[in-house]
Amino acid sequence: MKHKLIKSLGLFGVLLALAGVSGPTASAATTAAVASTAKQTVAKATKTSLLVDGSKQEDLKKTLVAMHNTQNTRDLGGYQTADGKWQIKPYQLLRSDNLSTLDTDDIKTLTDKYRVKSIVDFRTPGQVADKPDKNIPGASETYISILGPHAFSDGGGDGDFYNQRLDFGYPAVTGYRQFLKMLATTNGATLYHCSSGKDRTGIATVLIMTILGMDKQTIVNDFMLSQYTGRTVKIDWISKYYYDVEKNYGSLQNYITTSLEISPATQARLRAKYLVSTDGKETPYPAPYVPSRPNPTPVVPSQPTPDPKPTPEPQPVENGAADKGVKPKKKATKVKIVKTKKLHTKYVYHLKAHKKWFKDAHLKHAHGYTAKHSHKKWRLLKSEKVKIKGKMKTYYQVRDHSGHTAWILKSYVTK
Repeated sequence: MKHKLIKSLGLFGVLLALAGVSGPTASAATTAAVASTAKQTVAKATKTSLLVDGSKQEDLKKTLVAMHNTQNTRDLGGYQTADGKWQIKPYQLLRSDNLSTLDTDDIKTLTDKYRVKSIVDFRTPGQVADKPDKNIPGASETYISILGPHAFSDGGGDGDFYNQRLDFGYPAVTGYRQFLKMLATTNGATLYHCSSGKDRTGIATVLIMTILGMDKQTIVNDFMLSQYTGRTVKIDWISKYYYDVEKNYGSLQNYITTSLEISPATQARLRAKYLVSTDGKETPYPAPYVPSRPNPTPVVPSQPTPDPKPTPEPQPVENGAADKGVKPKKKATKVKIVKTKKLHTKYVYHLKAHKKWFKDAHLKHAHGYTAKHSHKKWRLLKSEKVKIKGKMKTYYQVRDHSGHTAWILKSYVTK
């Protein structure tokens, strides 16, 4: 139990736990020695993961959009890829804080100069209701709550917040997935924002710039520019994000492909859509190759084709016998969800090994996943009574600590 508690607290929790090991009878020298060892351990563990803040206040002017009532609206246009050959198109991707206090001139800037056609709001439903965006004429509004139903520690910005909510939190994974896929298909400029434009919006920008090919230092510098707009951001927050992602997935690029499920083809479309050359010609980035089907060669008859013989009408089948060579159509399996119930349980459950589980509530088991890692702990989210071929069955939706969910038969779940 103690080991799990220390692990959940992260690096700073290790420092606190180790510093509190000594009992009332321990000497001051022993306590000091333990604390010193803990500090060395933390310093050694974070030395390789802590990034460097290379941002400068004058760099903010290159990206900042002049607005009266927002302080953190920026154009990603001009950022170059790691090889220096390509750059993000201007007037296409805007990151911002909330748009609840825009005035007439601000709205005119977004509509006339930047021609924004899509607004993506990462705030929670409560935050949206409290400070709704001003309407941008001609732009659609999409709401994707990256933190789920409630904000909780939103804006705190500590390392645990980034670990628990912005990289492995289920709403963040599904929300950023929806957002990135949306960027690949929308037309016109897109503005995406949260409350202050630094945490949820900052990580969204990290993901976009990673896909488009910017190097890590350039991405980190953009993240840190929010500090020059009156916001609090710290280098160890983004360091913690990279550290946790790379520890679990090897690289942020692999995290985007596997956890967020942004396919290489979708990433290629994003690069083709938002990148142009840096040689002054603004040559579009090469579009992904899509093999085309060859047109069939028309057949020209050498002589007139005789009229086809009339097809005889089908004769009725006697004694219920089927025609040879004709297979009867299989009836579709009838699946009906009868009842859904949310569960609020404090208990932790295990999944029995080698049992099938499903990705969606409608049991479309296109993937025959098996719960191989039954030692993982899962929490119950909801149950559904499902009628399959006339038989009633109960399925549980379960979620692990990383936010992954699964549907599995009730009988395959143990407390």
